Amino acid sequence: MKFTETTSSLLVIFIIIAISLVFTLNLNYIDITIMEARNFVTAREMLIDNNWFMPTFNGEPRYQKPPLPTWITALSITIFGIKTLYFYRLPSFLFVAVTAITSYYFSLELVKNKKDSLVNSFITLTSFYIIAIALEAPWDIYSHGFMFIAIYFLFKCLNSNIYSIKTIILVSILIGCSFLSKGPVSVYALLLPFLIAYFITYPNLKKEKIKKIIPILITGIIIGLSWYTFIFIEDPTNLIYTTKKETSNWANYNVRPFYYYWSFFIQSGIWTIFAFLSLLYPYYKNKIKNYKAYKMTFLWTIIGVILLSLIPEKKPRYLMPILIPLAMNIGFIFRYIINSSDQKKSSKKVLQFHYLLILIIGSSFFIIKSFILDLTINLFDIILVILCTSVIIKLFNNNLTFLNLKIILLLIVLFSMSNAPTLVKKTNDQYRSVSELNLLKIKTYSNYDISPEIIWDFGKVIKKISTKEIKEITVNNLNFGLLTKEPLIIKDTLLNNQKYRVEKITKYDLNRGKKRKRLITYYHLFSAE
Repeated sequence: MKFTETTSSLLVIFIIIAISLVFTLNLNYIDITIMEARNFVTAREMLIDNNWFMPTFNGEPRYQKPPLPTWITALSITIFGIKTLYFYRLPSFLFVAVTAITSYYFSLELVKNKKDSLVNSFITLTSFYIIAIALEAPWDIYSHGFMFIAIYFLFKCLNSNIYSIKTIILVSILIGCSFLSKGPVSVYALLLPFLIAYFITYPNLKKEKIKKIIPILITGIIIGLSWYTFIFIEDPTNLIYTTKKETSNWANYNVRPFYYYWSFFIQSGIWTIFAFLSLLYPYYKNKIKNYKAYKMTFLWTIIGVILLSLIPEKKPRYLMPILIPLAMNIGFIFRYIINSSDQKKSSKKVLQFHYLLILIIGSSFFIIKSFILDLTINLFDIILVILCTSVIIKLFNNNLTFLNLKIILLLIVLFSMSNAPTLVKKTNDQYRSVSELNLLKIKTYSNYDISPEIIWDFGKVIKKISTKEIKEITVNNLNFGLLTKEPLIIKDTLLNNQKYRVEKITKYDLNRGKKRKRLITYYHLFSAE
């Protein structure tokens, strides 16, 4: 298919969604992460308990994050089923598609060219941490996804100076949705850098435009604060405790130096070379045709990094919103280098190195799986070998400008990223799922802060109880199970004047490869005599 200016936008949307779903094909190889477990257990309990406004984790209030992404996840499992992990993960990848689609339309506003806009959306879609964030499931993709759509419509308003009631309401709701996904994070990390970059690049009528957008921003934040207001009325004690703990973390948890984020461009993965080059603004500013648009995406990226660097708490995933303007910034340099590769030897060398990097990544999957990890080869590996061989032939023939070469390279990227989960090697012969305890139909408790992954695997609430509470649950002389961090050495004990014996101690280990102690627990069956 030849892509032209008349190509339907619906076809573009379909292609982007299809590519996003390709990334989900091997999700079953990846065990649930600790962040996923927390969020997915919350979604499961929301659905089971029909408690949509006061979310819980393991039966306890969980107000660390607003509930909108949890609602979306709960809706997915309502439709597709509560037991399959894939359908908990699916909405995040669909939001990756939403982000890439928004990148296409935003780029269309910037460069007025469908083909170049599609390239930008593919850069967004294949940037490493934009995909990785969906797997970690910390809800960032929802917050930044909603905000990016809001910024797109706000950008159209600022450019045209036309503010229709429908657009104002839509932008306000989208900002509110972003706030309802992860609080003010995206307002600070994505919206504020955009506004600063925009008004530096396009200073005309600045005061007039600021006056018009302030009510939109305030309305959006009020919508976003609606859930917090509800919780403050219904459960102020737990909300205040959670808020104090979260804000304390910003200054005291995962504290890193100011310069921690300044290797941020490597988070774009295969686009690292172009990401670095796109930051050489003084060199390229007079070479890029659409200079002002390039200036805005550059400033948006750099200001975002600076603002994030000011916060003491730093984590690699907090950089994800920076990759959104960075992808568009990369697009300007990528197009310039491709267009100048016929005349400039340096541009041709950059392209060759980029293609070689993709080739190495694609071929490495087959080599690692076959000769290092001794894993089973699948259809993906065979396709990758064929595609990589095609690239080698074209590189030797020096045919770098053909459209089919670019398509082949894109396919290598897609198949490599979707095939990555198959590199996970299951090496633990002692693996045992806690979910099998449900067959006993005996109430199970724990005496410690059990890991989220174990709660997820068990499938139900595991109430933490003290020694006093253990005595209370034995009033009716019922048998019960207790999960502990280490095996108990007692054989029998007197509980509530009734003799109990620890009949059975079973080790449950959810590690499939690398050993993590938090995924090991010991089950004790207390039996009344």
